[in-house]
Amino acid sequence: MKSVFFGTPDISVYFLEKLKELGFSFDLIVTNPDRPIGRKQVLNPSPVKEWALKNGIDFLTPEKIDNDFMEELERRGGAAPQKKWDLFFVLAYGKILPKKLLDMPILGVLNLHPSLLPKYRGPSPIMSAILDDQKETGISLMKLDEEMDHGPILVQKKIKVNEWKRNPEMEKWFAEEGAELFFSILDNLNSDKVEFKEQEHEQATFCSKYQKSDMELDFPFNQENARQNFLKYCAFSKPFYFDKNGKRNIVTKARWDNGNFIIEKIIPEGKKERSF
Repeated sequence: MKSVFFGTPDISVYFLEKLKELGFSFDLIVTNPDRPIGRKQVLNPSPVKEWALKNGIDFLTPEKIDNDFMEELERRGGAAPQKKWDLFFVLAYGKILPKKLLDMPILGVLNLHPSLLPKYRGPSPIMSAILDDQKETGISLMKLDEEMDHGPILVQKKIKVNEWKRNPEMEKWFAEEGAELFFSILDNLNSDKVEFKEQEHEQATFCSKYQKSDMELDFPFNQENARQNFLKYCAFSKPFYFDKNGKRNIVTKARWDNGNFIIEKIIPEGKKERSF
C-alpha cells in the first residue's frame, strides 16, 4: 500500500510512533513549513517534520495546498492508474484539503478524530471533552469529505476515562489507541469487508478553538469551583489565575484529591516556579 500521512503537531507524532512500533510506516509525510518561534523568531520545524527526519522518511512542507503541490504529489505517486497513491491519512494537519486532493488516492482520505462522531466536531475535541467532564468518549476513523468532520465513519472505538490527565497525556493516549485501531483494519482496506456508515448528522455537536481567556481559573478557590478549575488545569497547557494583587500565576502542577483541587506548583508573574 502506497500511503501519505498529513499531520503537524505532537499528537500526530504519537500516532506515527505507535504505528512504527506495530510495523507500519507511511511512504511520504506532508507537514507544515518551519515556523518562527520565540522572541528571536528562530525558524523551527514541526514535530512531525522532526520525526520524519529522525526516521528517514521523505517529507514535503507546502505553504499552500495548491496545484503545484498536488502535481508534485501525483508525480511522487507514479503514473496513474497503476502506481497511483492508495491512501492518504490525516491527523491534525492544520489545513483544509480541497476536493481534488481528496479524490486523488484510490481508497480515499482517512482521518482520525478523537471523539465519537458526530459529537465534538471541530478543532478541540479532547479539550472540550475534558471541560465537559465527558468520560464516556472515544475515537473515530472516518473518510474525509469537503465538510468539517462530516464524512462517513469506517470504525469507532469507545473509550472510558477513569480520571482526566493533562491534555498532552490524553493526546498521546488517544493517538496510540487510534494507531492500534487503524492498524487493525489495514488488511481489510483493500477488500469488500470495508463499509462506511453515514453519520447521524442531526446529532452533531461542535467545538471551536479556545482563547487565552478560557484558560483563566476561578479565584479565590473554593469547593464550588474546584472541579471546573481542575478540568481547566487538565485541558490547557498554561492555566492561570489572578491573585488579590492582580498578578498572574500559572499553575504548573496540581491534582484532584478526594473532591479537592490541590495546587502543588505555580509560576508567579515575573518569577520562577515555586511550591504553592
